[in-house]
Amino acid sequence: MKPTLPTFSWIGQLKPDDRELLSSYGEFFPGHPGNVIIEEGVQQTEVFVVISGELEVRARQEDGSELLLARVGPGETLGEISLFHPGPAAATVTASQFSQLWRIADADLIQFMEDNPGAGNVLLRTLATILAERLRQLNPKAFGLSTYAVVDSPDLAKAAPDNTPVKPPVEVPPTRTKKVSTKTQAVPDPDEMEPLS
Repeated sequence: MKPTLPTFSWIGQLKPDDRELLSSYGEFFPGHPGNVIIEEGVQQTEVFVVISGELEVRARQEDGSELLLARVGPGETLGEISLFHPGPAAATVTASQFSQLWRIADADLIQFMEDNPGAGNVLLRTLATILAERLRQLNPKAFGLSTYAVVDSPDLAKAAPDNTPVKPPVEVPPTRTKKVSTKTQAVPDPDEMEPLS
């Protein structure tokens, strides 16, 4: 039986036809126990979806040991941050049991979203929600971040000696401009009108 993308998780938000079309932009492949799917430190350029089975996410520690960060199962996504912030993988992902996976190159996922703007909009909103939820789960103190800090921001290095995070810059709201309908005639400003004689 041919594997299909899950009808739940972020991909499950798509209409069935869009989900089937998206699957053709990527590829299904098996993950045998012990297979490394993502390697820590290697440039990450693909998004993965677990169709079945289980994977373990581990990160190297300073003492050389590995810390188990998570176990991921069907419907879970890995590597989606590379779409928005390309860089090396922060952890190694290994199949802990036989798993069916689907992967798509970042460039191909972007191409799908450009070719199918309606479905692409759904995917972007859903992926943004997933990333926001994961950020909320982080312990800001453990990662040396303030509530408003941005990962890899140069401002983090400018923290005060007592490790008080730098306050984020105050954003000035954009100036609002009035929209004038092209179907109605503009009303002249009374101050600019000539007096009646």
